[in-house]
Amino acid sequence: MGVHYSPGSESHNKKDKLVHSTYRIKEPIIKALEAEAKKRGVPISVLVNNILENYLNSEMYFEQLGFILVSKDFLRKVFSKIENERDIEEFGLELGVTTAKEYVSYFFPQVDSSSLIQFLDLWFRRFQSYQHRIENDQKDDNKIHYFTVIHDINMNFSTALRTILEGLIVPIIKSNIEFRDITSSAISFSFETAK
Repeated sequence: MGVHYSPGSESHNKKDKLVHSTYRIKEPIIKALEAEAKKRGVPISVLVNNILENYLNSEMYFEQLGFILVSKDFLRKVFSKIENERDIEEFGLELGVTTAKEYVSYFFPQVDSSSLIQFLDLWFRRFQSYQHRIENDQKDDNKIHYFTVIHDINMNFSTALRTILEGLIVPIIKSNIEFRDITSSAISFSFETAK
């Protein structure tokens, strides 16, 4: 019987038992891993653990869901061809309400604000860069989540991403999202979750 590793498991749990194991790995792969570990200033075992954990946390699921890697140039060209903003918004909302929610439930057995936050963190890692900050609301002890996602594609993509996020997040947290900045290369938004 195998061990199931669930997404969102704490990766920095100091109580995790380390197991010594031996694997046969091709020499060019080991050399490339050693060079990357040296560049990052970490032991190769830390790098390999991070790679394997990332695979078990997200990459395996994204592969199973049929996600494919495409270049930003491809997305720029596709999204620049869509001229009607209403079409972009309808597309984004439909994708957010249906498909994105299915993705969250594929990663996590229960779809709630906690699993939503974990899913957003996994998904946004696939973008150029992102930031997630959490602040406590002084009035009611709720948490306010601030996200900034850098994609560097175009304004149409930002519009689609905004509506995808609305369709995904609002039904789960049961309140609105505040979009602070939407540009051709980034989107910043926040929402509140109950304690």
